[in-house]
Amino acid sequence: MYENIVVTLDGSDLAEVALPYARELKEKLHSKLTLLHVCDSSEIDSRQSYLDLLAEKVKNAGECHGIVEAVILDGNPAEAIIDYVEDNAIDLTIMATHGRSGISRWAMGSVADKVLRGITRPVALIRAKGSHAQVCLDGLFRRILVPLDGSEIGEAALPYVRELAVKLKAKVILFQSIPKDAPGEINWIELRDLAQNSARACLHRVEHRLAREGIEVKSVVRFGSPAGEIIDESTATGADLIAMSTHGRSGIDRWVLGSVAEKVLRAGDIPVLLVRAPGACVE
Repeated sequence: MYENIVVTLDGSDLAEVALPYARELKEKLHSKLTLLHVCDSSEIDSRQSYLDLLAEKVKNAGECHGIVEAVILDGNPAEAIIDYVEDNAIDLTIMATHGRSGISRWAMGSVADKVLRGITRPVALIRAKGSHAQVCLDGLFRRILVPLDGSEIGEAALPYVRELAVKLKAKVILFQSIPKDAPGEINWIELRDLAQNSARACLHRVEHRLAREGIEVKSVVRFGSPAGEIIDESTATGADLIAMSTHGRSGIDRWVLGSVAEKVLRAGDIPVLLVRAPGACVE
């Protein structure tokens, strides 16, 4: 499931904040890691040296599990990244972000936004908080928060979470938020209790499935705005990764849970793994 991983780089220190995460996944999952850069044809020689140097650093920093290679592409950055990922059946693309408000502040301008809207394969987004972001060099993904909505589409990220949890020995927190708003004529107490029982039943079903594989897992149900509750829960539990499923035709504005994933991307500070549900398509 994680045989081929790509990390996109743009020549900046900010983009390189994704490298420790890519390196850990390569080591723990024994994946092939590709450092990918897109530039004008006139810059290929100089950029190749830059990527080759980074590739050597990644190799020397780990235990040499998995292959590391550097690839330079010529063309439009977003289109080149999407084509490479799709044509080579890449299992995970890792991209760094920076700034204060998510999508509009991606490290590569509008490139990441376009990639998210056009790609069909999983993407992990790593927020950089400064030009020399400090990250732990081991155990980067120790606790994974998985928002669910009770649907099969909402569970599309679970196979990816399961493998990460097993190989990285990470704890999984299954999470569902129930909006507080209710129609005026409905008994809110009854509705709340029914919604809570239904949510707990769905989460416990998934919890038991993961626990049978030796994964440490717990379930949490909260009342409130889904995006806000997801962010609050990630802070409260010290989550290192939020893993969410997506669906629909055109990326961010069609994520499962409506606009929830976009709000989490804009307001959250921790890495987010986005997995498109089977059968979803892009424009």
